[in-house]
Amino acid sequence: MSGLFKAISRQITSGSSEVAAAPGTAGSGREAITTQFTKGRMDKCGVYRHLSPAEENILADFWEKLLDDFDKPLEAVPCDPIAHPVDYNDEQERKKASDAEVNTPFEVFGGCMFNQSVASRCRELGIVAEAAGELVPPFEQQQQQRRKEAGAGDDGAAKITLREAFWAAIREDHPDVLVLRFLRARKWDLDKAYRMAVAAIKWRIQERVQEIIWYGDTANDASLMWKGVSYAHGKDKLGHPIIWSGSCLHHQKDQSYPQLKRYLIWMMETLRQLLAPPVERVCLIMDLTDHSNANMDWPFVKTFLKYLEAYYPECLAICIVYNGPWWFSGVWKLISPLLDPVVAAKVQFAQRPEGLLKFIDASELLETRGGRNKYEFKYVAPEPNENRLMFDSGARAEAAARLAAAQDVFVGATKLWTDAKEGGDDDGFAAAATERIAASDLVVAAAQALDKYTRARHFYHRTGVLCDGVVDWAKLQDGGSSEDPAPSKE
Repeated sequence: MSGLFKAISRQITSGSSEVAAAPGTAGSGREAITTQFTKGRMDKCGVYRHLSPAEENILADFWEKLLDDFDKPLEAVPCDPIAHPVDYNDEQERKKASDAEVNTPFEVFGGCMFNQSVASRCRELGIVAEAAGELVPPFEQQQQQRRKEAGAGDDGAAKITLREAFWAAIREDHPDVLVLRFLRARKWDLDKAYRMAVAAIKWRIQERVQEIIWYGDTANDASLMWKGVSYAHGKDKLGHPIIWSGSCLHHQKDQSYPQLKRYLIWMMETLRQLLAPPVERVCLIMDLTDHSNANMDWPFVKTFLKYLEAYYPECLAICIVYNGPWWFSGVWKLISPLLDPVVAAKVQFAQRPEGLLKFIDASELLETRGGRNKYEFKYVAPEPNENRLMFDSGARAEAAARLAAAQDVFVGATKLWTDAKEGGDDDGFAAAATERIAASDLVVAAAQALDKYTRARHFYHRTGVLCDGVVDWAKLQDGGSSEDPAPSKE
């Protein structure tokens, strides 16, 4: 297990901006996360609308470079190598899983069979959309409509531009938020951040992230969802959403690697909706209660760490290892002196509830872990007609057109902003910056309006936690409700 901590330290270091920088330069002045908890105040340096003059200038340079490449074919834009942390062939792994599903079927959890999707389990439970019969319309159907509207041929996917891929990656974020993640991750080195960002955008195309978002949890492995292997609930003392990950619930044999990878991407994309500036990172609780070697899954660990470093940078505020074996913290003590103190502070250990209460208020900490929050995870299954708007292609096209118009306004304001910087027009630069903020707000509003046509509703919509971009954890204070499958045989 010492290899796990070495891997964590490598990924946190390579993806972190939190190293000492000269005063007055981009990235200077950021505090260690433990210092922030001690002070009870989040450090907002380097995040959206909290930039130093040096950081704002680098951001403008990034946008100038981006807009120069905007209409180039995505494949023609140079980038970092696209990493595949595990040497698996997804198609072969899917076939092996399908064969096992047919030839050697077995129950994983509470009536959920190996390789069974949530949609399939819902059909068994009688949860079927009234009109179309399917909970979500086929993704390829809207893809064909998009290509037709763009005037592309059958190979339209190969002609995708950086502009189209970039906006698909932004989703409902403020455009600067995603850009700033890569700048901070590469310590404000413009060229390195740009190549990293383009690689992440290309990776999203390869992994069909838009399709994963489209089907949502309906295409996820059913056992992963009903078990609650990982879930978000509440926030820490600095306002970061808390992700609870119980290792004892995970077994590598229970799902195929492609399904596990899909679940991981879906989870990360879903968590993006629970963040809003200046809260741009999460608090991860690695709960090792009842953990054993049977719960270790190295392909998953390597995939998670690589995705966190390369494709979802600057998303982790703190990782708290809870109730781990006694030697876990000893191994970390040997590794941590090799790291920058600010980076090392991101990994903390807690053996008892008192350790968690340093970072989480008792009202937010789960009662099962020594707090007063009575929530216990219970998966809420899809409702038959919750995605009815996704079947309305006309309304989707209208919402997409409104978003495209808002994006064009933002790009226009951004060009004025970068031109003013290049021309040394400080007043024009400041005025354009204000105009960009207003335009960015309109982009976010239009993207949120389109979201209900392009993303299947998920657990946090059904429970009421997420509604029109607003997060309210009180909706889950006393737990959710659902038609649960039968109790587990485990």
